[in-house]
Amino acid sequence: MKKLAYFILFAFVLTLAGCDAPVRVRDDKDTEVYLVYTDWAESVALTYLAQVLLEDHLEYEVITRLTDVETVFEDVARGRADVFMDVWVPHTHAPFIEKYEGRYEDLGPNYHHARAGLVVPDYMPIKTIPGLKDLYKDPIAGIDTSAGVMRNTKQALLAYELDNELLVLSDPEMAEKLREAIRRREPIVVTGWMPHWLMYRYDLRFLDDPHEIFMEQEQIHTIARIGFTEDQPRAAELLKRIVLSERHINSLLYMIHRSEDPLDGVYEWIEDNQSIVNRWVRGLAPEREKIM
Repeated sequence: MKKLAYFILFAFVLTLAGCDAPVRVRDDKDTEVYLVYTDWAESVALTYLAQVLLEDHLEYEVITRLTDVETVFEDVARGRADVFMDVWVPHTHAPFIEKYEGRYEDLGPNYHHARAGLVVPDYMPIKTIPGLKDLYKDPIAGIDTSAGVMRNTKQALLAYELDNELLVLSDPEMAEKLREAIRRREPIVVTGWMPHWLMYRYDLRFLDDPHEIFMEQEQIHTIARIGFTEDQPRAAELLKRIVLSERHINSLLYMIHRSEDPLDGVYEWIEDNQSIVNRWVRGLAPEREKIM
């Protein structure tokens, strides 16, 4: 009888062990991520892509805030924000990189083929920046004054002895001015960059820059506050994995541009790019443990 009792008890324990049990998510050190961004097209796209992946796949709570580039560097350096995903290395954002050196974590590049400069529609005869002196006297449509491309444009105006006014606009306002000029086939010069949906929607080209004030190619990096990787290792690992090809970022920018809500464009892009998204998020879901 004792042997039979032991056998029944043993079988009962095995049955319990094999049953589905309730689970709970282990507490992370911090489950909130604070992303800051600018109104530049690629900054919006990268930020909202990260937000969706962090919330839907890693179960973080994400806060986003739109501001200017000088503020995002200061906020990350002072620990008032966690992450900024649109740092142009090594040239465009050099003053901020130097000013805040050692006060943030560099999580690496998310895009390898960035470029900025003065841009014209392909129907314009101007080929070089110094060519503006004789062929274009109107204002240059710029963006916010703290942007690196604006600083470099001011340098170019001095270096090439150009008298053009430089307009301070938002990215959407600059894009609208360009779109309207192209519709009328009028001459226009804008501060442009890649990646940007404008570069793939219209036939545009960069003006040659003999003095090399604008670099031919840069990288876009993700930075985080000091201690972010230690506090939120899963979030940091995901952000390190997010590296986009030219095709991927162009399609993301286009889908966001044609959507009324940027998040709708992000979800559409994710649906079309499940394989790369799966690689990014693999193994980063919250750990779970069985509760007996």
